Amino acid sequence: MADETPRLQLIGRPDAAILSTSTALVPRAAVPCHDVNGYYRALGVAPDATRRQLMDAYVARDGQNDAYLTYVFGQLLNAHTRAHYDAAPLGQPFPDRYVRDELVRRASRAAAAHNAVHGTGMTADDILKSHGLGSEEPKNEFLDSTSPERFSDDGTRDRQPSPSSPATRPYSYLLLASTCDDMSRLDQWREGLGRALADRNCPQFAVGFHGIPGRPFIVGKDVGPPVLFLHEEQPVTGELIAAAATAAVG
Repeated sequence: MADETPRLQLIGRPDAAILSTSTALVPRAAVPCHDVNGYYRALGVAPDATRRQLMDAYVARDGQNDAYLTYVFGQLLNAHTRAHYDAAPLGQPFPDRYVRDELVRRASRAAAAHNAVHGTGMTADDILKSHGLGSEEPKNEFLDSTSPERFSDDGTRDRQPSPSSPATRPYSYLLLASTCDDMSRLDQWREGLGRALADRNCPQFAVGFHGIPGRPFIVGKDVGPPVLFLHEEQPVTGELIAAAATAAVG
């Protein structure tokens, strides 16, 4: 149902409203890996190393005889653990076994110093808990992959861009006199337009729904990249996509 006065509304983040014409419309965005604990540096590989490259580096550095390299190798072979590690922000160490042990050592020294001054019985656990931490072993799931002869590889990267689904959609969209939230149809609209506009040398565009009667689509070109609104009750067809793409660049 259209409003009496057309009203424009942005759904999502403003910085995600303008879209690339890439046909990989929900891409696995490249997430910077800060290598916060030095895993990749220890093995001498890049953060996008494949499983085979990890294995080759591990063997080349005689990792079988190095407890730390064996631990790092096991961490990176676990896709779940590696995804969380790759997503760790700069300046925040990844909570692995070695980080935990260092925290316990520092907390023990702090507790001893406090006890010496105040005559208390504070423990390392008390210090850690006061900072919202614990001394327990990190609850990561490890693969039994430290024996080279038991290692298999399909040649792919064993790494994800994020340990969990994003809290919001990767792209924002606009509503013009509409409250439609049919994401399946919007994704069809965006995907078709992505291919059609790429062929027409349109570097950027945005999409949305509108509720103005009698118009299967509306193209806004007043400022910046074109905005292509699909009517909230209009099915997506190839002919409609072609017509909208032509109107956007014509």
